[in-house]
Amino acid sequence: MTNASQTSPIRLNNRDVAQVFYDIADILEILGENRFKVIAYRNAARAIELLSQDVNRVYQEGGPEALEALPGIGESIAQKIAELLETGRLGYYEELKAQVPPGVIEMMHVPDVGPKTAKRLWQELGITSVEDLEKAAKEGKIRQLKGFGAKSEQRILKGIELMRGRQESRLPIGVARPLALEVVDALRAAVPGELIQRLEIAGSLRRWKETIGDVDILVVSPEAGRVMEAFRALPMVVDVLVSGERKTSVVLPSGLQVDLRVFKAKHWGAALQYFTGSKPHNVALRELALRQGWSLNEYGLTATRHPELPDGAERFFQTEEALYNFLGLEWIPPELRENRGEIQAALEGKLPKLIRLQDIRGEVHGHSKWSDGRATIAEMAEAARARGYSYWAVTDHSVGLGVTGGLDPQAAQKQAEEIAQINRRYQEQGIDFRVLQGVEVEILADGSLALPDETLAELDVVVASIHSAQRQDRETITERCLKAVRNPHVDILGHPTGRLLGKRPPTELDIERVLQVCAETGTVVEINANPARLDLNDIHARRALELGCKLVINCDAHATDGMEIMEYGIATARRGWVTAKDVINTRPLEEMLALLKDGRRHG
Repeated sequence: MTNASQTSPIRLNNRDVAQVFYDIADILEILGENRFKVIAYRNAARAIELLSQDVNRVYQEGGPEALEALPGIGESIAQKIAELLETGRLGYYEELKAQVPPGVIEMMHVPDVGPKTAKRLWQELGITSVEDLEKAAKEGKIRQLKGFGAKSEQRILKGIELMRGRQESRLPIGVARPLALEVVDALRAAVPGELIQRLEIAGSLRRWKETIGDVDILVVSPEAGRVMEAFRALPMVVDVLVSGERKTSVVLPSGLQVDLRVFKAKHWGAALQYFTGSKPHNVALRELALRQGWSLNEYGLTATRHPELPDGAERFFQTEEALYNFLGLEWIPPELRENRGEIQAALEGKLPKLIRLQDIRGEVHGHSKWSDGRATIAEMAEAARARGYSYWAVTDHSVGLGVTGGLDPQAAQKQAEEIAQINRRYQEQGIDFRVLQGVEVEILADGSLALPDETLAELDVVVASIHSAQRQDRETITERCLKAVRNPHVDILGHPTGRLLGKRPPTELDIERVLQVCAETGTVVEINANPARLDLNDIHARRALELGCKLVINCDAHATDGMEIMEYGIATARRGWVTAKDVINTRPLEEMLALLKDGRRHG
């Protein structure tokens, strides 16, 4: 057994610890354990993954009790984390690993190979490693399994290639952003307010890209040295890579690199623009500046063959707006800076007025304890009302997905009675809020829906989604989706491509055809705000608008705090050039309902 001094904190960082608990959850799922136990270990893994402080330090300073104070971690799991940090190993983990070959766990990291598939490959074909899996797929052996064919083998080979080529240095924005915000809060707390005159997160995080390589923080301060010293001493810093007067680079427990740069106030506008990017946007902007006789860098503009000024003349800008305006442009929101036509639009004064978080009036995709949610309908409604919404739709999963408590026609009727009572209470109290009844109906493998039309017709809103048989070939899954979209009772196509960032690639769906038919049928297309999904993505959202689709942005919340992620959906929409008028849930209730199929208006 390895002693603690050899394992903590160097050998086991936050990502190491989180991976152990992700592995435990995977093994439990392969072994068919209770789903709630699996979820508990996944929640604990994510809590450690998102922890801005070094988990070793948390434990050393507060013991198991400090670990229990972390969200998603109970007494039992806290004791297991303590054992792992103290000894470098975890007995429970070792016991589980003894029941499943280690390569079987690794196979689950291949896109499209979930627990059930990994278990079948292992138990029915004796495949116990990614290398064996690749060999079996190339030799046509996997098609021996019922439900698998040549196309399944090609998808597995493609998944292996994706897994090996995946950029492990890039984190999903849902992981990177909370960590970056904690760094910013800690820095502000560590430095006297007067020493930080301006502070902004720049880079791909400011542009809200869906994955983040590293984090750039810019500061204006009269005492750069003191800011840098405080930054290096932050409790979440585990390593200092670069330490200079104007730039310091550190590493967080998650492995995320954070760069801090300090500038003078007169350089702020150019610095913020430069370090926000993107590179293609900056190249196009520099070319525009050159045509006007200026060289642009992170400090400002320098005259170069300017028709009226000597070479070397300088111009500085305290704001980005001033810089863009000087070059004859409207200020371009960071989300648009990808060189996709935004500079020409800014020159012509034709940039869209992008949707904002405060434009959202309600949501029409969320869950309760009637299926796999963790709160009652009343509790979810109050959470929505606390956000200033005037309506919220409960759209619990239908039967046909294997979710505990999925709605069938009888359950839908009982749920309707509960919703009616809640709405009566709001009305009696004079509260302008309405709970809508809906469903997230499963699109079955043949394109039929898991609930009959007569049940769907009684609901305020119907979201149709694909959760199963996601590896069907392009033509099959596209026709399956189109059949559902053409159903007159389906109002919304939920998270259309089914992707999970960094874990599961999108389905083979012909998104162009699907969006075309959504436009023709009046089916609203969802941007799912869950940062693990962001589905539609920004490119598809913009194309949806070009084809004439209506959009909706939903959190797909399963708990009362699940609506806090709306900003991720808004940012994705903004990257897709989406305005408030393009999104149905920016409208008051009756206007929103009128935009659903058949112009539904429920009294």
